[in-house]
Order: sequence, then structure tokens, then C-alpha cells
Amino acid sequence: MPKNEKKQFKITIAETIHHKIQYLLNRFKSEEWSGPAWYKVTKSEKNGFPKEVDLVYFKAIHLGHGTETELDGDKMGKLLPKIYKKFPDLIGDNTYLGLIHSHHTLGAFLSETDKKTAREQPSGDGMFFSTVVASNKEPFDCCMTYTDRFGYTNLLDGEVSISQPKVKILKEWSYEANTIAKAKKAENKIGYVNHQINMYNSGYNSIHGNYNGYYNSFKDNTKSEEKKTSPYSWDRQTLVNKKEEDKMIEILEKMEADEITYDKAMELATKHCPNLDPHLFIEELATGGFPI
Repeated sequence: MPKNEKKQFKITIAETIHHKIQYLLNRFKSEEWSGPAWYKVTKSEKNGFPKEVDLVYFKAIHLGHGTETELDGDKMGKLLPKIYKKFPDLIGDNTYLGLIHSHHTLGAFLSETDKKTAREQPSGDGMFFSTVVASNKEPFDCCMTYTDRFGYTNLLDGEVSISQPKVKILKEWSYEANTIAKAKKAENKIGYVNHQINMYNSGYNSIHGNYNGYYNSFKDNTKSEEKKTSPYSWDRQTLVNKKEEDKMIEILEKMEADEITYDKAMELATKHCPNLDPHLFIEELATGGFPI
């Protein structure tokens, strides 16, 4: 499909599921992997065609070679009952079993083999979604297939987006912003001389283009306080205690082991780790920003 042609539906991938995709792409840089994926239709057109779809879960079960991966029917038959027992929410009128597979560094696109596979899957009134991911060039491509009333299989092209979590504005953020805004108004009335702030009547040196004077005085007097911040807290400053960190790691391990879904993991994180932004925490883990 030409790039300027409008896509007919959109698949949204949650940020944590995206982290898993990136992990697999980085782990298997030159090999294709694949597995079953579950898609939930969240918004439909009046004619019943899906408009917005969420990729809610997937499991990689096959590692191929540089240009091909395939799913074994026997393996799928044994796997699916276990997954449905563990995640009964994946069974529903608006949730459909589909496919996800990688093209590693080749870029994400629907090859003729991919389209043929997708066309062979839908049955009856069902829909089949397929997503292709890659670590280079185009990162995503996707399609949906369905069988019409005349028995013909139709294929619709879609687009993929990554879900960005809504940021909750905390009261302390607003307070800090208001404070520095008021301070700036006061400074504007005093004015600047050669862009230099003269911090008179204080024990600090003048500051000229940096914060060395203030920082050195603060560092000398409060060394023990410098470490009492967490870059993965909601405000990037509040200290997150070890109990919350350990609990978040426990939650992520359960999600990685397929014991809980992403939505359940975020629910538990909100309940047990209120000071911790789980997405920032995952980034710190992925980049080795702090020791575990």
C-alpha cells in the first residue's frame, strides 16, 4: 500500500509489551521469531469493521533463521489451553487470536508469504490480525483478514502506534512550577547585571552561567541527602524505598513469566508502588541505570 494512502485501522501496543518486543529484537538480531498474539477491538465502524485495536498479549514460541519463522500446529494446540487457563480475559467476543513475528533488521513489511498466511487464517465471522516488527528501517506493519459473505478472504492494511501512559500531574509539581514562576517575576523586577546573579547576604558565591557555587555549598553540607532521590519516581525526585523497588521487580517477574497480564501488572504497581513510575523503572532496568 502506498505510504500516502490512509490506513484502515490502528493497532496500539502498550509500552511494556513494546519493551518485550524490543528485548526479543535485540536478543535475536539476525533471526526471525514468531508466536501467537491476542488483539482486542476497542472501537469499530458502524459497518462492524475494527477501527482501533489493542495488542494485549503475545508469546514468542518459535525461533527461525534469517528469512523465515513458522508456528507448529501441535505446539499451538498444547499451548493455547494453558494460556487461556492462566489468562481467561483473552477469551471474549472482542478479542481475537492472531500472529506476531519479526523481520529483525530487514524492516517491517507484509511479504507475500505473510499475506498468504493471514488470508488462510480467518474462519466464519472471525477476524485475524497479524503484526510484523523489526529493529531497523520501518519498525511495524500490520494487517487484518476476514471472510466475507461470499466466501472471499479480504485483507485490510493497518498502522501501529505505541501507547504513551498518561502523566498524572502531582500537587508538588504544580507547587514547584508556581514557586519558580513567582521567583522569576521577582527577579525580573530586580534585574540582571552582565547576566550575573549577585547572591548577597548569603554564604554562597556568585553564580555565573552555572550552579557551581550553590551546588558545592549544598554538596558539602548535605552529602547524605544527595542520594535520597529516585529518577524513576513520578516526579523524578521523590525517594522510592527498597520495599517498593523489590515489589515492582516481583511484579515484573510475574508478568515476564506469564503469570499476570500487563494490565494486572500496572494495577498491582499502582496499589503497591505508589511512588514509582513503572515505565521509568523498566527503562532503568533495561539500561542498567541502577544496581538490583
